Amino acid sequence: MAGAQSRRQARRGDAAGMEVPQDPLTGATGEPARVTVIIPHLRGRELLLELLADLRREVEAADGAVEVLLVDNASTDGSREAVEREHPWVRILRLPGNEGYAGACNRGVEASEGAWVWLMNDDLRLQPGVLAELLGVAESAEDVAAVQPKILSLHDPRRFDYAGGAGGLIDRFGYPFAYGRIGGALEEDRGQYDDVREIFWASGTACLWRREALRRIGHLDESFFAHMEEVDLAWRAWISGWRILSAPAAVVHHLGGGTLSYTAWRKMYLNHRNSLVTLVKNRQAGALSWLLPARLFLDLGIGLAETAGGRPQRLAAVLAGWGSFLLHLPRWVRSRREVQALRRRSDNDLSSVVYPGCILFAYLRGVRRVEELAGLR
Repeated sequence: MAGAQSRRQARRGDAAGMEVPQDPLTGATGEPARVTVIIPHLRGRELLLELLADLRREVEAADGAVEVLLVDNASTDGSREAVEREHPWVRILRLPGNEGYAGACNRGVEASEGAWVWLMNDDLRLQPGVLAELLGVAESAEDVAAVQPKILSLHDPRRFDYAGGAGGLIDRFGYPFAYGRIGGALEEDRGQYDDVREIFWASGTACLWRREALRRIGHLDESFFAHMEEVDLAWRAWISGWRILSAPAAVVHHLGGGTLSYTAWRKMYLNHRNSLVTLVKNRQAGALSWLLPARLFLDLGIGLAETAGGRPQRLAAVLAGWGSFLLHLPRWVRSRREVQALRRRSDNDLSSVVYPGCILFAYLRGVRRVEELAGLR
């Protein structure tokens, strides 16, 4: 297989910093790739090598050419050299510095050609057949912009993973949760979400995007750096007339936190700030007049509760998030104008994937399963 496919371009040097193997695994026909796999990477060599071994199996079984692109965020742990040595079929895009998840994914999209773009973290393990299952759902209708697999915990494979579960949801206040995960409560996978269904957002941990949708709605917002960027992208897709689906027969396992170097403060800061930016960019104007004051009240409540629990740095993160949001508000307003120009649906049209209440209050009432939520179809 590799011998036949080496007849494709011997070397593509059309992107700055791109290193392409002389004997690539994919692209035997010379036709544009059906799928481009994009893996942002900073550190975690062994996790990455295990993922690439799984990916090679998926590539070899694929119906159509698949290219795998590792976007190296200036790693210093020998990961790139190990990939060149052990997986020479992988294309490598070397970035001069750490551009974060959003920046690395965008550079990968710009340097690739697949009709479908499979974004994934580098700390995943893939069950056999996952790519075929994703494509089966993704190509079931022309208005499908993105598809998410079922994401289970690598630590406890019986339970859903925090970063997306069986598909992302959101409440009316902009707080994300997922089928299989409310707050920090992870449900056991009992097959309860095994039907293909509409979801609000597809986790950046592992999501398959239609390139044409990205061309129309734009790429990940690099001002986010990390956290919530996939929610923002999905919101743009929904209001532009696209849909996002789950593909529960496609299963991946996620280690979680395997490559993050952020402190809890940094992560909480980005989550709160980026959540506010996402609201301002994507909600209709009439809702923002009451929504932002409500969010301030709720966010302060979260910070005070964390302080009472002995974690005062969390309140500092909330306040810093709000401070950064307000400081750069003119920038977010400019982004909002661009996003709202895409609108083809009203906020009310998204009721099937937006919980009409507050997920924080539901959690405080003891709700731990999405099945228990009233008002979510």
